[in-house]
Amino acid sequence: MPKKAKELSALAVSRLKEPGRYAVGGVDGLHLRIIGNSKAWLLRVKVGDRRCDIGLGPYPEVSLGDAREAARIHRKKVREGVDPLQERQQARAALRVERAKSKTFSDCADAYIEAHKAGWKNAKHAKQWAATLETYVYPKFGSLPVASIDTPLVQDVLRPIWATKTETAS
Repeated sequence: MPKKAKELSALAVSRLKEPGRYAVGGVDGLHLRIIGNSKAWLLRVKVGDRRCDIGLGPYPEVSLGDAREAARIHRKKVREGVDPLQERQQARAALRVERAKSKTFSDCADAYIEAHKAGWKNAKHAKQWAATLETYVYPKFGSLPVASIDTPLVQDVLRPIWATKTETAS
């Protein structure tokens, strides 16, 4: 049977100063890792066939009690067959997708101009692009998320200038 770590108190944890990895007890695999002036909570678990360390947050921002509670939750997930690291990666990926969807048209247009500026013959083209967008497009849907822009909105911008400013409209 594996050796159980002695359960340390919050005071004993606060007194740890030397770099290293300290088992704090209370939950199997819960450690406080000290590197230089940095202290962080880690949970070492075996997920499937691989052993991995799951970060639970920095000390003292995350208290000993909170670290033990988070460790219990993660160990329960592992017992149920869920990989907490994979779950965390999926949540981060979903957040990145959500952020990308929430970019406004003006943000994307500015990024496009910046990315293509080097390929245009002179700096005047970049200024023309920016001025055209500011004059005709941004008032209509510059602040809207890119995902919400559809054909009727684009037509709403183009309709007034299609016959008079065909080069700009195209």
